Amino acid sequence: MKQVQLVVFIIWGALCCSLGLYAVMLSSMTFAPGHGDPKSLGQIIALAAGSAAALSFFLRKLLLGGFAKGSFNLNDPAHRGRFIAGNVVVFALSEGIGVLGFVNGILSNGQGDAWLPYIGLAFVLMLLHIPLPSRFKPAA
Repeated sequence: MKQVQLVVFIIWGALCCSLGLYAVMLSSMTFAPGHGDPKSLGQIIALAAGSAAALSFFLRKLLLGGFAKGSFNLNDPAHRGRFIAGNVVVFALSEGIGVLGFVNGILSNGQGDAWLPYIGLAFVLMLLHIPLPSRFKPAA
């Protein structure tokens, strides 16, 4: 594993840990009974989360697809920057879904069904976007 791949993997691991932290915080917080109806805002949050999930796959292919095709090489400093930036963008979109779940959980007084699907989806996306070195080697 090259140093740049290790850096990206450490970033990935830190973002995965933050998803766990969101879940721990929401499950341990105490909420006062709410009076508002966060249903309409919840639908907007769901739409944003779905869009971010789809966009993460599109941008991974757009920004990082050249590494698997062999047109980009991690030995080139310019390509290393593209590798880091592309992965950070994809991770940020996936992490953003967890943040949306955190916000929705707070707005819904900590109800598990308001935040758990989002944080679960964000974690699954992080696993799907794991920066394994084998993903960035050109196919022979």
